[in-house]
Amino acid sequence: MNTIISATDKLICLTDNTHHNHAINPPIYQSSIFHFDSLDDYIQYRNRQKEAYCYTRGNNPTTRILEEKLAKLDGGEDCRVFSSGMGAIAATLFAVLSSGDHVLVINDVYGPTRAYLATLAKFGITFTIIETEQVVNLAAHVTSKTKVIYTESPGSMTFAPVDLQKVASFAKEHNIITIIDNTCMTSLLQKPLQLGFDVAVYSLTKYTGGHSDVIAGAVVSSRALLAQIDKQGYKLGGSVLSPHDAFLLLRGLRTLPTRLEATAKITQEVVNYLQHNPAIKRVLHPLAYTGEYLKIHQQQTTGITSLLSLQLVTTSTAKTKVFIDNLQTFSITVSWGGFENLVMVQEIAHFAAAKSDKIIIRLALGLLDAPTIIADIEQALLKMEACNE
Repeated sequence: MNTIISATDKLICLTDNTHHNHAINPPIYQSSIFHFDSLDDYIQYRNRQKEAYCYTRGNNPTTRILEEKLAKLDGGEDCRVFSSGMGAIAATLFAVLSSGDHVLVINDVYGPTRAYLATLAKFGITFTIIETEQVVNLAAHVTSKTKVIYTESPGSMTFAPVDLQKVASFAKEHNIITIIDNTCMTSLLQKPLQLGFDVAVYSLTKYTGGHSDVIAGAVVSSRALLAQIDKQGYKLGGSVLSPHDAFLLLRGLRTLPTRLEATAKITQEVVNYLQHNPAIKRVLHPLAYTGEYLKIHQQQTTGITSLLSLQLVTTSTAKTKVFIDNLQTFSITVSWGGFENLVMVQEIAHFAAAKSDKIIIRLALGLLDAPTIIADIEQALLKMEACNE
């Protein structure tokens, strides 16, 4: 299963058609304010706030270049970038929801997103979570108050896919807004807006940044819906991306296609090894899909990324700790999408018990070669097996 990125998408990532005194890289407009030629010019600005420059909490030339590229990659009409992925998610939900509304959450989604939805209870907003298998009967889970269907595909830790076309079609029939966190697949491998979704949100911190040195987010949608998000969630929320961070993201975007293609090859080798290792109970990744999951993945994506989860055969938390602590090429941390190998676990609370069959280990593979990664995992598993509890 190769990662296929179109030539058009690669061109969008690489090029900038505007002219900046012949500079090959767009400059960083490190300015908080922009002046007007006359009072009339300033008065007219009020009618063109989305296009003109006045204050960087609204628009900035460097961030605008990034927004235009991201909108094109997703096939959306417009984009806003934020100072974090959570800023993008929170601004979107805040802008489209009102007191009394209900949100239907499908799949295993980002933990802070669930936490944010829980805080909205004080404003009279409710939410429920369903599994991917329940998509076949969405009508049983929505109410007359359901305003938004929110999902991730693949899921955040379990990597279960959601049939996005089915969800989008149902939502349109019931006048429900659809939002997807598309961070895992990126707009190069999955284009939710073209599958019928209304909004795609991203943590640009991950694959787009690619070097673990910037935190950012994005929202891509129609002009009409983004205008609402822009006014109520972006400008008033204040989660604004700095021009320098936009520059870093433009730099990361140029190499994103190449990095995705490189890590896809590495991931194929590592997943194949894990699937044939008797110490591994289950691998959670599109390469391990079968049946309906495989069908969904093939119809709505063009490849794989280097994020995966696994469960060990052992249920011993002590042995699990030995395995993770002895990984030499992986750093224990949150996030992913950079050049390095990272490892984390879901449900830290389970480690309070002596044994747990609920522990999921997430691996984020970087640019290190597959044989070295496999050798590292192998030696850590051997040390785990030699551990006496």
